[in-house]
This record gives sequence, C-alpha cells and structure tokens, in this order.
Amino acid sequence: MRQRSLVKTLIPAAALLSLAACQPPAPDAAPVRPVLVEHPQPMLGESSDVLPGVVHAREEADLAFRVPGKILARRVNAGDSVQAGQVLATLDAQDAQLNVDAARASVGAAEADAKLADAELQRYRDLLGKGFISQSAVDQRQNQADLAHAKLEQARANQAVVVNQSRYTSLLAPKAGLITAVIGEAGQVVGAGQPVFRFAAGSEREVLVHVPEGRVETLRKAEKLVVRLWARPDHLYAGRLREVNLQADPNTRMHDARVTIVDGGADIDLGTTAAVILGERVDPSLFLVPLSSIAGTQLQPGVWAVESGTTRLVPVQPVRYLETGAVVKGELTPQMTIVSAGAQLVVPGQKVEAVERQRPGQPS
Repeated sequence: MRQRSLVKTLIPAAALLSLAACQPPAPDAAPVRPVLVEHPQPMLGESSDVLPGVVHAREEADLAFRVPGKILARRVNAGDSVQAGQVLATLDAQDAQLNVDAARASVGAAEADAKLADAELQRYRDLLGKGFISQSAVDQRQNQADLAHAKLEQARANQAVVVNQSRYTSLLAPKAGLITAVIGEAGQVVGAGQPVFRFAAGSEREVLVHVPEGRVETLRKAEKLVVRLWARPDHLYAGRLREVNLQADPNTRMHDARVTIVDGGADIDLGTTAAVILGERVDPSLFLVPLSSIAGTQLQPGVWAVESGTTRLVPVQPVRYLETGAVVKGELTPQMTIVSAGAQLVVPGQKVEAVERQRPGQPS
C-alpha cells in the first residue's frame, strides 16, 4: 500500500521536471559592448587661418659659469622654480682659492718693491741737495719708483679680478624664473661659458610660430590673434604679435614669429603645442569629429554620446569634410564623450564600455 502511494507521488513530480526541461532557457542580459570613444575638437570659423607653434618663455637663456672648473654640486632640477640670486650649482673652489692666495702674495711683493723704491728716491734727493750726485741719477730713481707703483696697481687690479673669479664658482639665478633643462652634472669639468642650465625668466608666455613667406603680411595685418592650446582646447587666449624675424631660414624659407599670450601666465606649461589663429570670427558650435563617428540617417545625421555607460544620439549638421575628420555643428561640448568608430552598429540606449582613443591634435 505504501509503495502504491509513493508511486503516485513520484509520477507527477517527474512529469513536472520533464515539462521544465522542455521550456526554452531565459534570455541572457545584453552584453556590454566596448566602443572606442573620444572628445569633439573645437573648431573656428571657416575664414580662420591657423599657424601651429610651441609655447616658450619671453626670456630664455643658457646659464653657464664664468670660469672653468669641475662641478662640485648641482642644487636644482629641471622644472624647479628659482628666485633671483639663488645658488644653482657650485664649482670646486680649491683652485680658485689658490689663485686668490697667489694674487694676495703678489700684491704684498709689489707693495714692498714700491716702499723700497720710495725710500731710495728720498735718499737720492737728499744727496742731490748736498751736491753729491747729479739730477739724472735722481730722475732714474724717480722712474724706478713710478714703475714700482705701477706694478703695485697692476697687482691690486689682478687681485680684484681673481677675487671676483673666486665668487664665480657659484652659479646664481639672474632673476626669478624656471629651470627648463639641466645640461651639466656634478663631477663634470666645464669650460667658461659652457651651458649648465636652460633658464626661462618671468611668467610671460608666448608662442613661437614658423610663418611661410607668403603669409608674413597676413600675420602682420591680422586685426585679431587668438591662441589655442591643444592641452586646453576649450579655452581661447588673446594674442599679440611681438616680433617677426625678417631673415627667413635658408633651408625652410620660414620666418620665426613670436606671439605673446596676453591673458596667460606661468600656469601655461612651456613646450605646450599651440595654434595661433588669424581669424575674423570664432564659432563655438563647430567641432571636428572622426568620419567614422557619424551615424543616424542622411536626413538627420548625428553622433552617439556616451553618458553613464549608455548611448544617446545627438543630432549634428555636417559643415565640411576634411582628411582629418568631419566639421559638424551641433549641441556638442569638448567634455562630451562620443563613439569614434563603428557608430552604425550602435543603437539608442545601448550599454557600452567606453575605451578612450588618443588621436593627435588636428589643425582647424
């Protein structure tokens, strides 16, 4: 009886298990797809003319010792800010001190010779008064005394030079500024005037550009200059032309020109890539995007913005196409993240994993 009851219980359970096995599996969650992304690059008006360049300090110089010697210590590193009169490096002062001692001894010897010559001259004058010697003998002693005093002045001047040179064993910062490069190291023997540091004085920054011969007048006559840093593409600085080298480079036929960044200072890193824009207007709604980022339809193109791991189509209007990408107008910002490749395979609201793609800065 108990066996019949157990069979009645197991048969329905087995049937339920069979039905469950026949059901289709629950659909898996949509996988998160990795996509290449980048930021839209701000552009300028179509009438703009752009000159690429590099940020430099207004005053730049190579610092060197004024005397030869062996570098004993280096006190600063590249990138350090220094104050006027700060010790940057020192030479081994042993030889300099020996030269000072020798010069001091030479002065002492010259003083003794001058004192003896004065005493001899006085004795000869006394003898001349008594009629024991002639005037020519006195004149000869006078000449020797004058020569001894001249040698004394020479020795004193040489001592002053040697003392000054002993002070030159310390290389001092000429004014407040920044050490941009270290050329000499401790233990190295350097000659007088051999560069040890590269130094940028002050906080004023300017852009060095190379201008083709046919565009020099355009630069000079530009009513407005704008500077854009590739490191800060969303910020534009006012520029002012400071100088144009009239002598073109014999190899490139380019003229060096320096454009001062009027509203920028020490916060702008030296060596930063920049562009000087000679333009009548700036259009903040123009951006450069990769050609492969354009999606949507022919009637309504757009780019995919990635926000919190989800895609959203932002409508754009293509303005022109370049070898480096498409210039579009739309509600974009330099901080926005857009899909830069495979945009036609993306759908609205898709979960994606953004992978940043670095692309070189492109001229406007």
